[in-house]
Amino acid sequence: MRCSGMGLLFTLAALFACSGRPVPSTPHTLTIAVENDIQTLDPAILSDPFTSRILWQMYEGLLGLDAQGVPIPLIAESWQADHGFRHWTFKLRPSVYYHESPLFAAPSHTRPVNAYDVLYSYHRFAAGFGSFVFSGVVEGFTEFVKHQTDSVKGFVVLDSLTFQFRLLQAEPTFVYRLASPYLGIMPPEVVEHDPHRFGRTICVGSGPFKLLRRTETEVLLERHPRYWRRTLGNLQQILFRVEKNPQLRINQFESRVYDVLQVPIAFIPRYVRGEAIKPELANRYRLLRGTTYNVHYLGLNCRDLQDVHLRRAIAFAVNKAEIVRSLLYDQAQIATSPVPPGMQGYQPPEGLRFNPDSCRQELAASAYRGEPLTVLVSDAPNSEQLGQIIQSDLARVGIRTTLQKLDFNSLLSRIFSGDKPDLFILFSEWIFSAPEFIIESYHSERWPNPNLFGYRNPWVDQQLNEWRKKSEREQINAICRRAESVALSEAPAVWLFHLYNLYVTDHRLTQFNVNANHYWDLADALWQEE
Repeated sequence: MRCSGMGLLFTLAALFACSGRPVPSTPHTLTIAVENDIQTLDPAILSDPFTSRILWQMYEGLLGLDAQGVPIPLIAESWQADHGFRHWTFKLRPSVYYHESPLFAAPSHTRPVNAYDVLYSYHRFAAGFGSFVFSGVVEGFTEFVKHQTDSVKGFVVLDSLTFQFRLLQAEPTFVYRLASPYLGIMPPEVVEHDPHRFGRTICVGSGPFKLLRRTETEVLLERHPRYWRRTLGNLQQILFRVEKNPQLRINQFESRVYDVLQVPIAFIPRYVRGEAIKPELANRYRLLRGTTYNVHYLGLNCRDLQDVHLRRAIAFAVNKAEIVRSLLYDQAQIATSPVPPGMQGYQPPEGLRFNPDSCRQELAASAYRGEPLTVLVSDAPNSEQLGQIIQSDLARVGIRTTLQKLDFNSLLSRIFSGDKPDLFILFSEWIFSAPEFIIESYHSERWPNPNLFGYRNPWVDQQLNEWRKKSEREQINAICRRAESVALSEAPAVWLFHLYNLYVTDHRLTQFNVNANHYWDLADALWQEE
């Protein structure tokens, strides 16, 4: 991407058309298994990527992401940068309606989304888990987080359909912060009616599906009749059901209880041969092999593990290639960085690859004397198995570890608290779609999120402040690569792999797609009866 000029204007028209495909005579309810407990349906406090696939059907943000990883207009129909990329102005569509709810005063029980809703929603994100999106970026954000003011100066309503961000410094790629459905817009009067019920039994957005019913183990959605764009799909309802046991998910998928299956790693050979569905299953199932912005990693608590030689020894000890081969059936790409290779043209540095000899040299130079290190794992897919493999790799070179297992949401709470373990197995589904924002994981001022490791290096910080002065993509990538080369040499994390997400669906489901932010496009999906 190239950016230049003071008055850069993005006006992108969305091209959507009606589909002439037949609607089934009996509306089909698509049923999908969820691997984890449903955390919350409130966008402002969501941190669980498993629940996000539900929530993102109900909410939309200003922007989305196309198949090439480029921001596209959703609630905002256009945007403009001025003042040297410090002021970003978004024009909203005039006819984006919320889901119907008795909490709206109008006789129609709905209303259009406006810029005041954007203001309210972004303040909620700023006050909650989503603060990392705007920290150190938007004017007045720090004062707001410190409770020195009750509003963010850089969130500005210019009129009912025009919203502006005012930044502390130039950021020529700011829109790549906003393209995830994570930043969904919500109506203030519905949230404030009962904040404790919002995200539990009350959930109102402007996305293609609306909440019909929620229990502890199920969420039933129904198509939003006033959704602003014409969609290609014909699904009337979607039922998400918690099913943690992978064998039960498989059995019920094959019994046609579930229509979509994200294939557990252990079951890949059951469905996949090479990069395709097994020929004998092709008349029953379809395979989608999705490449999303994800990374799985071993995080190191740099504030406790300050010995760089020990951290390097850990990084050199882990055999990533063997993990990808033996555990993942080669359905992943070895990682050297949190950034997936090729994101906006970025090619990550080499990093510290598996090297037992270098590991022993670093360990000999360290102050480590055999004390056991705690590795936190969870019930998320592959987490415990990864922990066991890494434990074995470290044991071979004399580094002792103990595994501690928590449920996934408890693991997140522990990592974001002050009670961090020495090491932790985690994965990230990045909401950003440009490398410079992911590389901020190394910036000391971005602790504790996204710098989960407590990593500090003043030179790296200085480099990560420099890219904002550039408008050419090649220059931005070069600065990020220099900074990351140094950070990787100090091993704040062991970046393990970028997983290919495999989905098997009933053959009657077509036009099901997943974008790089792991957004499941169900609005355009088609169900065709046999």
